[in-house]
Amino acid sequence: MSVDLRTTVGAFALVFLAVVGVAAVGGVVLDDAPPETASVADDHWQLDAVEPETVSEGGEVEMESTEPSNTVVVHLGSGGGGLGGGTSILPIEDGDSPAEADIGSLGGVRRGVAPLTAALVENGHEVRFYGGIASGETLPSMLSDADAFVTTSPGALSATDADAVESFVDAGGRTLVTSDPGGAGALTDFGSPFGVYGEAGYVYDMENNDANYLSVLVEPTGPGALTEGVEEVVLRGAAPVGVADGPATLATAETSRLSTTREAGAYGVAVRSDSLAVVGDSSFLEPENAGRADNGVLIGNVADFLVTGEAPDVSLGPTGPGGVPPGGAVPPGGTTPPPEPTDPSGNGSDPSGNATA
Repeated sequence: MSVDLRTTVGAFALVFLAVVGVAAVGGVVLDDAPPETASVADDHWQLDAVEPETVSEGGEVEMESTEPSNTVVVHLGSGGGGLGGGTSILPIEDGDSPAEADIGSLGGVRRGVAPLTAALVENGHEVRFYGGIASGETLPSMLSDADAFVTTSPGALSATDADAVESFVDAGGRTLVTSDPGGAGALTDFGSPFGVYGEAGYVYDMENNDANYLSVLVEPTGPGALTEGVEEVVLRGAAPVGVADGPATLATAETSRLSTTREAGAYGVAVRSDSLAVVGDSSFLEPENAGRADNGVLIGNVADFLVTGEAPDVSLGPTGPGGVPPGGAVPPGGTTPPPEPTDPSGNGSDPSGNATA
């Protein structure tokens, strides 16, 4: 091997050993002291402070009344927002068509009032449902034999049905009306004879709520049969309601605001006018809400209210000629039968046409 080749190989070997040595020594030096990192401040991670506050679970729906069996007629409209298979999506304004979201309609539209109707039936009372013109019996006829009436959709009542309910209330028939946001006009039309009215918009509260600013917390304004034992109620979509000759039965906190004006203040959401009780929300009757706060106590009080008192003295059945209810129209193609002829002698006649004494 020539001298130049040996020199080249030797130089390469020396360089290689030098590089490997430096790398090994550098790794040992770096491993001796781990790098210092600045501490991260985590005082702002206060998860308890951002967790939404919720109300406690309430008890069972119970009735105190020992009244004998009463008949309660329940009208649910066509299953609009806020009941059973459909829940109103807020915010909505008065006059808007409420949006609906399917949350499972086990039991159909009647599910939306199941806690109330179950309490009534369990205490020996009869519950009959009226579904509008598709029902086999007219509402005036049903109310003639009823002690109480419930509607969660006053705007779905026909003019004839609304007149029948007005007469029923006037006669002392105990009536519960729930009216969700968007139904102020219908509620006012229905309740104006009794001094009850609705206001446009909905109420929300950024401070006093059940984990959502639309789920407002309301409290009684004073003692009363409907609010006995009630400290706090959750309404998932509250519409303001009022009565001309008295205070509200339930009202929001001063921190609540009305959607149409954004003005803060306490808003009435439930009123009573003699035998008529009105609540600006139907959601408190639903099974998933009946156990929140004192909603169950309120439902029990409503059930007691419906079955307590004197039976209404009213006859609204089909007593007109041809079975036409008072104020109702003659069926299409039908005619009003002529009156029975009067015997000049003043005697009646039997079915065969023979005169009777």
